[in-house]
Amino acid sequence: SRAAEAGDAQAQYLLGEILAQGLRGKADRVKAADWFEKAARQGHGLAAYSLRLAYESGRGRVRDPAKAAEWYAVAAKKDVVEAFHNLARLHETGMGVPRNVGQAALFYTRAAEAGLAPSQYNLALLYQRGEGVPKDPARAWAWFKRAEAGGYAEASAPLARLEKTLGADGVARARAILRELTAKNP
Repeated sequence: SRAAEAGDAQAQYLLGEILAQGLRGKADRVKAADWFEKAARQGHGLAAYSLRLAYESGRGRVRDPAKAAEWYAVAAKKDVVEAFHNLARLHETGMGVPRNVGQAALFYTRAAEAGLAPSQYNLALLYQRGEGVPKDPARAWAWFKRAEAGGYAEASAPLARLEKTLGADGVARARAILRELTAKNP
């Protein structure tokens, strides 16, 4: 508490987590959000990511999807991988920001390349449908495969369906794309 009061961003973030989780008694999400905001305004990426939840859920702040998007962007600038995934989701759906599936694809790609399986899955869906990126079933297969390997079970069914429609040449191309993705981001 003393370090947080003295302006230490890491201490402010940690105190926010303690208050949000109720580790000192009853959870106080308003005070937690206050500490997250103090730390986030000093450039603390995880605090910005935590603050976005207060605005997204309405727990600790008035629900405001646009404010949530702003704090996701701050967290993304600090390379919080999950922030890229969530920014992508907001851009894909148009929640709190103008709908822009091309921008969503860029954010999903950033998180997918960092190994986030849900982003790999969502990026695969975009390639499968040709939304925000050129339609590319082989590239979709490769991203579904990465998501499945990352433990994202939902990727198995679309992966199997794509395998049936790609044919031998398509699967060979998809495997080549997978090797390229894996070499670039193991």
